[in-house]
Amino acid sequence: MASLEERFQKGLEIRKRLGGGEGNIYKGSVPRVYELAPDIYRITTESLYGSIWSRPGLDIKHRAMATLTASAVQLAMTQVRDHVRNALNVGVMPEEIMELLIMTAFYGGIPAAYSGIAVASEVFDEEHIDMTLPESFDPTVDSETLYELGVAQHQALIPDVFGFHPSEPTQGERDLDVLMQEYLWGAIWTRPGLDTKSRIICALAALVVKGQYDLSTRRMIEGALRHGLSQTEIIEIGMHLALYVGIIQARAFMHIANTVFRSPEFSQP
Repeated sequence: MASLEERFQKGLEIRKRLGGGEGNIYKGSVPRVYELAPDIYRITTESLYGSIWSRPGLDIKHRAMATLTASAVQLAMTQVRDHVRNALNVGVMPEEIMELLIMTAFYGGIPAAYSGIAVASEVFDEEHIDMTLPESFDPTVDSETLYELGVAQHQALIPDVFGFHPSEPTQGERDLDVLMQEYLWGAIWTRPGLDTKSRIICALAALVVKGQYDLSTRRMIEGALRHGLSQTEIIEIGMHLALYVGIIQARAFMHIANTVFRSPEFSQP
């Protein structure tokens, strides 16, 4: 077991990577806190950065994406600003940042997406990054085609796309399902600029924020495994976000994941 000093030094190394190197060190989104409560710098450097960010099992780029997604879904725009910059510093491309923020419109709500994109654009301006996504949504496609495209994309990840209803859905639920197949899966998940693995990680991060034992979370974990994410990567998403969303939410997600891992389809000898 690493000593507290070893954890602290590992944490400093992670802070340096997030800060972009060259003598820069990431001091958090609200450094004033360290003046008011000095111990929290040491504690978070050891626990969050030295013990969690430095863990194997999930690469730092995907950790940065998960952190940014969770912060946006929580409408924590002060943190979003820093996590956009941190993501850039560990190799996340500007278009990937924009695409994951667009996804939060459906997983966290329109305010999360719009506010996140506005903050990201300010960071891009400060970093002299010219970032405007090309138009990729075809408004001339008919709704039936968009629906079929969405169902196909959804089924590639989760074959039983309507199996999450515990009882016969109401007409309102059916209408919402149609909209989600059309726009979340047909218009968002099919967009270029963010690979499927990264989209899955961002979707899982948004679900960790919710912290509920929900069948849709289970289905997304199953889809992640079918797409090739390892059990370790999925558990690490929950572990990574524990201090960003709260240990209760993270632990609930990890419990759901473990029930999936023990199911016949995914259990390992």
